[in-house]
Amino acid sequence: MNPYSKTLDYAGTGFTALSLLSPAVMFAAPKEDYWKIGIEYAETIALAYGVKELFKMNVSRARPYMYFDGAPVEKYEDGDWDDSFISGHTTLSFAAASFTTFMYCQYFPDSRYKPLVIAGSYSLAAVTAGLRLASGNHFLTDVLCGAAVGTSIGFLVPLVNSLWFKPSFAKKDSCFEVNVSPTALMFKYNF
Repeated sequence: MNPYSKTLDYAGTGFTALSLLSPAVMFAAPKEDYWKIGIEYAETIALAYGVKELFKMNVSRARPYMYFDGAPVEKYEDGDWDDSFISGHTTLSFAAASFTTFMYCQYFPDSRYKPLVIAGSYSLAAVTAGLRLASGNHFLTDVLCGAAVGTSIGFLVPLVNSLWFKPSFAKKDSCFEVNVSPTALMFKYNF
């Protein structure tokens, strides 16, 4: 737990904004797929935001800074003081990172920049999570759950869309495969 830091709070918001811009690497994709990518990204962020809001409406948890003297009065007055679970900044950042990773790997499976894109997008998300902890806005469980929810949504939305809409570059033997047997259900994703 940490006391409130306005500087770190603003820095966390800034890194969230940078994280949300990470899918800009997809401008390297074919122009005819820009609408598809943009719509899927909008779906991803809208779902991540909605799930985050559901958690915040249904789980009342005081923010860590409330346990210290000098808690910001404006946060108390606007009701934000008990919206600790889950971290919305972290949820959105990891949704963007996961979406960026999925789409980049799908469009550019043999790119030598793939590790850089993955590391860059997840690094921005991880810094966001760290700043939310350091600023006194969240507990560790808040950011871990936000990261898990965001990552799941950022992966599942484009995955589900790819099952129905094959991108113009898709190979018949790549992408996603489901195998069902009497004792198991296996999912296989090649990227």
